[in-house]
Amino acid sequence: MTDPKLFYFTDDQRGTDPVKMAEKLPANTGIIFRHYQTGNRTSLAHKLSILCKKRTLKLIIAQNPELSKKIGAFGCHLPEYMMQRLPLLKHQYPDLYFSVACHSVRQVLQAQRNGADGAFLSPLFPTKSHPGDRTYSPYSLCSARQKLTMPVFGLGGVTNQKGQFLKGLGYSGYGAISELENRYL
Repeated sequence: MTDPKLFYFTDDQRGTDPVKMAEKLPANTGIIFRHYQTGNRTSLAHKLSILCKKRTLKLIIAQNPELSKKIGAFGCHLPEYMMQRLPLLKHQYPDLYFSVACHSVRQVLQAQRNGADGAFLSPLFPTKSHPGDRTYSPYSLCSARQKLTMPVFGLGGVTNQKGQFLKGLGYSGYGAISELENRYL
């Protein structure tokens, strides 16, 4: 199985049931599990892990490498503020894939220096998750492309059409919420 090019981001504020989505997503899609406010986060992550393995989806738990390891997830997704801990986390959890949320090309390059396996640059387009936030030009990555050895994925308001556009700019894929819910539910 190859690394995912498409990622569904769960969101306990605006997304649908992540288990329901995992039942519908195509094989080899990544799921970034961000249900931070859910009281049953561990049991929900465990249930999702079992389903992801059965359906050949790659589960990545946000913010919690210990939970990722405990349930046998593919990896851990770190918010920007945790990026400096990445070298230590890579040492503690050498079998986990680590992705990082980045909000500038400078942060993407820092994530690579810190040992990230992948980065999500966001928001590239206006998004419901962060209405009114400043967006970054999808072209901004072009200047750093020669320096990058890890995959970079677009995030924030990405549709399938915009995802194809990003691929042409050198992005490895993209992540979404609404786009994938609209397409697969």
